[in-house]
Amino acid sequence: MRWSDLIGASFSSLRQRIFRTLLTVLGVVIGTTSVIVMVSIGVGLSATFTGSMETNLSLRQVTVIGPPQQEATADPSLPTAMDEKMLSALQAMPGAESVWPVYKVYADVKVGSYTSGTEIQGLPLEAIEALNLSFAEGGMPEAGEPLSFVIGDMLDQYFYNPSTGEPVDIDFMAQPIFVTFQSENPNEYMPMPGEGGGEEAPATPPKPPKKFIVPVAGILAGVEGQWGPYSDLVAADQTSLVKTLEKAFPGKALPGQPATADGKPKRGFIYSEFRVLAQDSTAAEQLYTHLQEQGFQVYSDIEWIRESQNTAVLIQAVLGGIGFVSLLVAAIGIANTMMMSVYERTKEIGVMKVLGAALSDIRKLFLIESAAIGFLGGIMGLLLSLAISGILNLLLGSSMGMGGSTGQKISVIPVWLMLGSVVFATAIGTVAGLLPAYRAMRLSPLAAIRAQ
Repeated sequence: MRWSDLIGASFSSLRQRIFRTLLTVLGVVIGTTSVIVMVSIGVGLSATFTGSMETNLSLRQVTVIGPPQQEATADPSLPTAMDEKMLSALQAMPGAESVWPVYKVYADVKVGSYTSGTEIQGLPLEAIEALNLSFAEGGMPEAGEPLSFVIGDMLDQYFYNPSTGEPVDIDFMAQPIFVTFQSENPNEYMPMPGEGGGEEAPATPPKPPKKFIVPVAGILAGVEGQWGPYSDLVAADQTSLVKTLEKAFPGKALPGQPATADGKPKRGFIYSEFRVLAQDSTAAEQLYTHLQEQGFQVYSDIEWIRESQNTAVLIQAVLGGIGFVSLLVAAIGIANTMMMSVYERTKEIGVMKVLGAALSDIRKLFLIESAAIGFLGGIMGLLLSLAISGILNLLLGSSMGMGGSTGQKISVIPVWLMLGSVVFATAIGTVAGLLPAYRAMRLSPLAAIRAQ
C-alpha cells in the first residue's frame, strides 16, 4: 500500500471513533503541557539567574580581595600585598583584559538632620564607565574635578527618621551632603574602654574631624521598589578621593594605608581589592580557578551563577520528571485505545490479509494512527503551554519582579523545547502503538473473518 493510502485509512479510522480519539488526544495534551510548562519554569529560573548579571559585567569579573598566603602557594615570586606589584601581576595573568584597583573608605554622610555610615568606593573613571550604568539624574564625574559621588537609586533607604524609624526621602542632587571620613573601618572590632589593658583617654580631646561638602554627580536609574546590584553604591573617582583624604588627614597616613608608629604615612599604596575583567565568562571562570590555585583570595559572581544554573538544571529535571509521569499515563491511554481498535477491527484486519495486504502495511497502519494521536496531542499541548506560559509571565512574573521592564520571565519556552516536546509526544504515541500493531499482525486471517 502507498503511504498516502495508509495515512488516509488511519485518519479515517480515527474519525470513525472520534470521541475515543479526542479523549486519548486530551491525555497527550495534558501530559505534553505538563512537561513543557514544568521545564519552562526551570529554564526561566536559569535565565533569571544570569539575566540581571549580564548587564553589569559580573559574568566576566573576578574580584581579588587578598594576596596569596605564603603557606597556600609554592611560588615565592607572587606579590604579598595589595599594591602596584599586585596590579602588574594581575594584568599579566592569561585571560585578563583589564584590572581596576579599588580603594574603599568609610565615612559618615549627613544630609539635613539625617546621618548614615557609608562605604565609598574609589575607582578609576574608566572602571565606572565600563559598568554601563544608566542614570536617572546627572551623570559621570569629570576627570580632574573635585570629589563628587555616583550613588545608587536606593541609597536613601539607609537614612532613617529617628522618631519613627522609617526611611526618609532625600533629594541628593539638591540638598548639601556633608561627609566626614573615618580613619578606621567601623565594622572591624573596636575594644571597649579598659578592655585589653588599653591606655587611658588623653587629657586633651582630639580635634574634630574635618567635614567636606561633596556634590552628587549622578544618581543611578533603577526599578522602583527593587534592589539591584548597584542600588546602594557610592562610587567616586579614585584620584579625587585620595586628594580629598589627604586634606582630611594632613600629615597622617590615609585610612587603610601603611603607617609608622606615630601615624605618619609610609611609602606605597595599598588597595582594598582588584577587579579583574576577563575576555568572556569562560575566561573568567578559568581565571578564577587559576587565582584560587595560586592562593589568592578571590570571589566571582560566575561561581554563584554556575551553582545557580546547576540548581536550575536539577529543578528542570525534577519538574520535567513530574510532567513525564503525565505523558506516560497518556501513552498507556494510547496503547489502550489502539488495542481496543484492534479488537473492534478484527474482521477488517482479516479481510486485509485475505486480499493480500502485507504484514508491514498492517503494522504501519496502526503505528500511523498511534503516532497521529501523539502528534496532534503534542501540537495542541504546545499551543496550550504557550498560553499558560504567557499568563504566568503576565501575572506571577510582574508580581515577583521578574517581568515588565526587567525583561525577565518566570516561564521561558525555547525553540528546542517546542520542537522536542512535539517530537517526543509523537515518539511516545508510536511506541505505545507497537504492541497493538504486533497484535494485529499476528491475527489469523480465517479466525479474523469468522469473528463477529
